[in-house]
Amino acid sequence: MKNVLIIYNYILHYRKPLFNMLSEKYHVTVIHSGNETVSDDDKYEEIIVPVFKFGPLYYQKGVLPLLKNGEYDIVIALFDVRWLSTLVSLLYKKRTEKFIWWGAWITGNKLANATRIFLTRKAHANIFYTAEARNQFIDAGVRKDLVYVANNTFDVGEPIQAYKHEMKNRILFVGSLDERKQIDDLIQAFQSVLEKIPSNILLTIIGEGSEQDKLKRLVQVGGLENRVLFIGKITDVSKLRDYYRQAIFSVSYGQAGLTVLQSLGYGVPFVTKINAISGGEKSNIQHNQNGYFCEASISSLASYIVRLCNNLDLARSLGRNAHNYYQDYCTMSNMNQGFLDAIENTRYANVDDTLKLEESILIH
Repeated sequence: MKNVLIIYNYILHYRKPLFNMLSEKYHVTVIHSGNETVSDDDKYEEIIVPVFKFGPLYYQKGVLPLLKNGEYDIVIALFDVRWLSTLVSLLYKKRTEKFIWWGAWITGNKLANATRIFLTRKAHANIFYTAEARNQFIDAGVRKDLVYVANNTFDVGEPIQAYKHEMKNRILFVGSLDERKQIDDLIQAFQSVLEKIPSNILLTIIGEGSEQDKLKRLVQVGGLENRVLFIGKITDVSKLRDYYRQAIFSVSYGQAGLTVLQSLGYGVPFVTKINAISGGEKSNIQHNQNGYFCEASISSLASYIVRLCNNLDLARSLGRNAHNYYQDYCTMSNMNQGFLDAIENTRYANVDDTLKLEESILIH
């Protein structure tokens, strides 16, 4: 059994299923600087080390000494140019069978991009979150045989087919209530169409965050207490699924993160704006197929609220497509296969290579 070391920053709960799946085939150790995550049910091991911050840069103590021992066959390093210890770890690739970067992306910073491209060329393999990111690096000159896709996802557990649920009366927001989500714009868009949609439809906001008090005041001033509900954070998966079952669609106007995958996995279409902040997760949205990209305006968002709330058959059809898309491309097992491909030089993971909606395309 090969020894695999994953160099990570902080383990969050949604990464554990991936590490456990990889541990079914390899002996996996994750070195990170977060809280303890391994329980009796977990198959991977972890090494927790301190991290030091120097301005925008980070350095994990203990990473390089671990690599010097040369006891790991495979090293998978989370790609982030701010983590100096991880970047330096590439120097030890000759002591491993394979050194793999995971999660590189292109940004608007030319210097950072040049660094990313240089480093990805030096690795034995590279794992990207999306086909779009993979293609960007290929276009920049990275060899095709060095690139793989492990579609970033969120494990929804036992899948449900929410589009079949009889009662559909919620517009659902799930996530932290922070400024970049632009939930205030969502509330304004909803308020502007109240007379155009059925009176039983509720905007349901699930989560906590710094914007909570501000948003509640906005609802109170607008007299929307009976139409906009604040549920708070939900950790019970069965309760969260009940809300998704009742959802016409899920929406996050300003940011499209892993809740995109959660929504698709439950069979609920997702709506966001075309230039929403995203780590690539919005590439799973197929405009007019399993969700919508609205323009960067409250009126555009409002138009999609009206469209979906007044046509539940359309919402159900999009939800069915969302569920099918998740099953085809976004399961945790398919993400795991992307890692297996990079390690074993195979190409078994399902990758969506269809053209995505770009910001330059006019949305109808």
